[in-house]
Amino acid sequence: MSEAGGIFEKIEDVTVLVVDDDAMVMSIVVEYLKSFGFKHILEAKDGKAAIKILQDPHQRVDMILSDWEMPNVDGHTLLKAVRNHPTRSSVKFLMVTSQNSRERTKIAQARQLNVDAYIVKPFRGEILREKIFKVLGLDKDAPKQAG
Repeated sequence: MSEAGGIFEKIEDVTVLVVDDDAMVMSIVVEYLKSFGFKHILEAKDGKAAIKILQDPHQRVDMILSDWEMPNVDGHTLLKAVRNHPTRSSVKFLMVTSQNSRERTKIAQARQLNVDAYIVKPFRGEILREKIFKVLGLDKDAPKQAG
């Protein structure tokens, strides 16, 4: 693993799991991630599909970027499952939610479960990039890609 004390050396080494039930949002986030330099991106249409990926002990996942509001298993339930998992509890987790939802309550709930960062839709690519790089401990001045 290229991780040293929770800090990642290169963005190319990081595996990101994107979880969102909105196909358009998913494709936009994946394109942003590619433009930031990520090479290993997994996709799940909801928390249930994400949990299935996380249950595979051979599947590397370094960071989860999850929507809050999804059918089947929502982002909060996914975060709780990750934090309670014996080998996945330290995976970096960035929660995404919409402006019109109960923000203060959600932020408090996510903080209780040690969410690493929180971002509100709609967001610009640069904001997403800053949050991700901060969570991963990557150099924020690393070369920027288009996006």
